[in-house]
Amino acid sequence: MTAPSAGLAPPRDLAQRKADVLGKLASERFAWLATSGESGAHLVPLGCVWDGARLVMATQERHVTVRNLREDGHCRVALGDPADVVLVDGTVELVAYEDLPADAPPVLADLPVNPSRVPGCVYLFLTPGASSPGGTAARSPTGR
Repeated sequence: MTAPSAGLAPPRDLAQRKADVLGKLASERFAWLATSGESGAHLVPLGCVWDGARLVMATQERHVTVRNLREDGHCRVALGDPADVVLVDGTVELVAYEDLPADAPPVLADLPVNPSRVPGCVYLFLTPGASSPGGTAARSPTGR
């Protein structure tokens, strides 16, 4: 039997992993967003907020990220640090500031790049399809 590696946490059960994913979604303010398109893979760091069901980011409409998401709305996001990373796969809905519904979540104001203050930006609403805390596949953090 091999001794556990120093500094590594013991394995988490599904309930703990889900709680950890939801905690990270609620607390992290930056994420790495990966998309792909004609020119290949594209990876960018973006500010983010969790609205309780979706991870929301924003970027300039002219960027490769938006072009890739318009072609194929699928992406992957990485949150956290290398010792405790959460990977979330999902689909993204692009929404211009002027197209936000009146009941848009107030947490959107916390985005560092905010389409309400930065002309030419759009919101990226990521609906999780799957998440992987610590590299282990898990259900969507919202249980959907």
